[in-house]
Amino acid sequence: MLVIALMIGSASAKDTAFRRVQLPYGISLEIPSHWEIFSQDEKQNFAAAAESMGRNAGGAEDSGKKERLLAVSARPFPSGAKIRVSVTTPPEYTQADLAATTAAELSQLRSEYIAMFNKMLASGGARVLEMQTPQIERINNKLALAMAYTRTDPDGPSPWQVTQYGVPVPKRLIQITLSYRQSDAIIWKPILENVKRSIRF
Repeated sequence: MLVIALMIGSASAKDTAFRRVQLPYGISLEIPSHWEIFSQDEKQNFAAAAESMGRNAGGAEDSGKKERLLAVSARPFPSGAKIRVSVTTPPEYTQADLAATTAAELSQLRSEYIAMFNKMLASGGARVLEMQTPQIERINNKLALAMAYTRTDPDGPSPWQVTQYGVPVPKRLIQITLSYRQSDAIIWKPILENVKRSIRF
């Protein structure tokens, strides 16, 4: 009976640890139940900050329409992990483009992204420490462009690990960013891996 009780307790804890969030365009994912979901006004502040960083870096304005669907941060404060979901219309690339991408092209992308990200992050007081070569992965059985890098934290000593996923679907590009503080990776990394596996669209 004790074993059964422990199994039921474990299952109940698992059921309540995550909740599925439904977003526009049929996108959904599981997030930790106690994490903070930011309001529309707060998401607009993030959008304004990101646009300002791009302009300060001398970047060209995005030709597509970007909608920020979800911004989530771990609690308690200061947050050690974040989830961001947005869509851009029209998509910058397609599933066919990703399928045809070569290793040499991915390596070239790395060089381009290092320069671009350093310019953008510099205006916010951060910098890229390491940029991995972009990879083609699968999310929900669709090809995704994965860009992973480590950046400094203007507010703390520990770097952050950031991975951005771009999943092109008909008419739009789904963009998911998962990030966590490296000093607490043993806590945050498994949680974000579960979030990634839960993504549906």
